[in-house]
Amino acid sequence: MGQVVLITGCRSGFGLHMAVHAARAGHTVYAGLRDAGDAGELLRAAGDLDVRPLQLDVTDARQREDAVARVVAETGRLDALVNNAGTALGGPLEMIDEDELRALFDLNVFAPWALTKAALPTMRAQGRGRVINISSMSGRQALPVLGAYASSKFALEGMSEAWRRELADLGVDVILVEPGAYRTDIFGRNRRVARRAHDEPAYAELLRRFEAIYDRSVERMARDPEEVAALVVRLLAAKRPVLRHPIGPATLVRNLALRLLPQRAVEGLVAAALKRGSR
Repeated sequence: MGQVVLITGCRSGFGLHMAVHAARAGHTVYAGLRDAGDAGELLRAAGDLDVRPLQLDVTDARQREDAVARVVAETGRLDALVNNAGTALGGPLEMIDEDELRALFDLNVFAPWALTKAALPTMRAQGRGRVINISSMSGRQALPVLGAYASSKFALEGMSEAWRRELADLGVDVILVEPGAYRTDIFGRNRRVARRAHDEPAYAELLRRFEAIYDRSVERMARDPEEVAALVVRLLAAKRPVLRHPIGPATLVRNLALRLLPQRAVEGLVAAALKRGSR
């Protein structure tokens, strides 16, 4: 039986692919868009599939409530919520301004928390539901220059872990998907750098090395976002999914390093990678 699924951030990237894959699997998909007028690419990809574009700026409290209310009014239920909308922010932490950090956390942390809160009464009343939060490998390991982004994903991971335990006896599963590098707009037109990232000469060499590694990694390792979409669709139907699902290039190596190596060794690997980036 198909599920009713609400997915955020569906204009492009992971969200667009998730919406199409989920509908292809027989689910009714409400595809959240910050601007419903940007649904063209999504609708072309979906064709005749049951994908319903939905006006949903996840940072807008009224739109969050209206989105959940519409889904429940039209279908009578909400089986799954996929919190996919998010953004990144690059730059040394010292050079990030407070308004930038607050905006980042508003989208990456407070929005999924608030939207999940809005969805939970329906899921609890049903006695079943599933919340899938799209995190990142940066939610497990904070790299230099991506400290703000990693901090937001660490927060999402902690919140998800607590919610999983709070909701387990109420029939609601909470799951984390932790992608590595994939070909999405977060590496292209949505790539964001703090406005003062390059203002302090003390960080110039670090930024140069990191950006060289970053660009090279994306070029060599970034994979098709449909892999992540396919995983999310499998998780919608999984009987007893575990909490964390890392996926993508280098995630296995990074996970093993974090689990098996002492912190000093992990720091040494990061330092060595940055040094190689200077060549």
